[in-house]
Amino acid sequence: SSGINAEYGDPEVLAYLKLTFTDKQLQSILEILPLPPRWTTIRVNTSCYDRETVKLELESILDNRYSIKSHGVLNDVLIVCSKQKSSLNSTSSGKVIIDQKCGKAVLRGADVFAPGIKGLPHLKSNSSVSVHIDLSHKCKRGEKNFAGPTAHIADGVLKMNRKDIFKNMVKSGVAVKVTGRRVDVPCLNNVLEKQMFLQNLPSIVTSHVLDPQPGEVILDMCAAPGGKTTHIAHLMQDTGTIIALEKVGHKIDKIEKNILKQGLKSIRAFKWDATNAFSETSISVTCPPFGREVFDRILVDPPCSALGQRPQLSNQCRISEISSYPAYQWCFVADAIKMLREGGTLVYSTCSFPVQENEMIVVRVLDTFPEMELVAAEPRLGGPGFPVKGLMEEHASLVQRFTPQHGGVDVDTIGFFIAKFKKLRQSGL
Repeated sequence: SSGINAEYGDPEVLAYLKLTFTDKQLQSILEILPLPPRWTTIRVNTSCYDRETVKLELESILDNRYSIKSHGVLNDVLIVCSKQKSSLNSTSSGKVIIDQKCGKAVLRGADVFAPGIKGLPHLKSNSSVSVHIDLSHKCKRGEKNFAGPTAHIADGVLKMNRKDIFKNMVKSGVAVKVTGRRVDVPCLNNVLEKQMFLQNLPSIVTSHVLDPQPGEVILDMCAAPGGKTTHIAHLMQDTGTIIALEKVGHKIDKIEKNILKQGLKSIRAFKWDATNAFSETSISVTCPPFGREVFDRILVDPPCSALGQRPQLSNQCRISEISSYPAYQWCFVADAIKMLREGGTLVYSTCSFPVQENEMIVVRVLDTFPEMELVAAEPRLGGPGFPVKGLMEEHASLVQRFTPQHGGVDVDTIGFFIAKFKKLRQSGL
């Protein structure tokens, strides 16, 4: 147990989750959500680099604290895990209070950067400090001795003092060099960027489930930040065409940056709202909007409540927002089916827990589109779907649901859902 429970600003969100989980399941999830997965999963760009060679390069960069192994099922995945048990010091010169955004980064392996600090006592540089997340969002910037609820997530050495951070308003740079953290994960930012990509395991599985083939025409409807998009390109040996849509400008920039880093030629990214990707009158196969029966495979990873993301300490979303997602997600799915060719594949995924965003979407597809068949989402690393009205047991066994729990790399993940469909015939026939 982390000693911290994930919290929700709106108590109705907990009630909503109880429609998916038993009380015991939910309590277990609330305890594990504040921590990142113990295992760091890395996708190797195997269309250009050999996994074993990248493993050896990474071993030479990381110190002996970490073991690096190849995943037994996914041939493009490396797993990094600490060899030692994490421990935090009970004594230090003082407490540094950081905001939750900074806290998530620290839990994922980063140092503490100046903009993330909210509270700090008078201490000299190079003092040993403990790093605490402000759980209540109530620590005012510049506080010396914050007394509200916090969570001790790391220890480190102070590299900036109060004057640097609060008076001189230093906007960047490492303020605390982390020496130990609650979960010992490596910092791999900017490491071997051409050779590998840091990615959550279920996200990697999703692209394998899509199973893109060289030369095909693929649509990734909600592509940012580009992890799955670039993975699809590598699985296709960078041949064929991948259309990547994203409606937010700065997110498109991230996709373009990742395409450039990995030297990929098959991806065409467009700033476009994917809910308007389909047009009945369009004959375009190269830029949106698209007409009917254009794509061999479509990945629908739509906006979701993201309740499965880790680390997650507190979620301030209101139930009105969270419960609105299924209707929005349906817009993407319904249009995707129209744009999918006969014999084509559609993969639907979310990083969320509620059955309303997952199994119930599957039921609606099967009820609304008789031309769509649910097929096994393989390779299979997750568990079966949850029982909901209209979903037969055999259908539940075809989807994959990742529910975070302590254990090996395949279960200590973010929360995630994957379903795969085949289009048996043209829509409307």
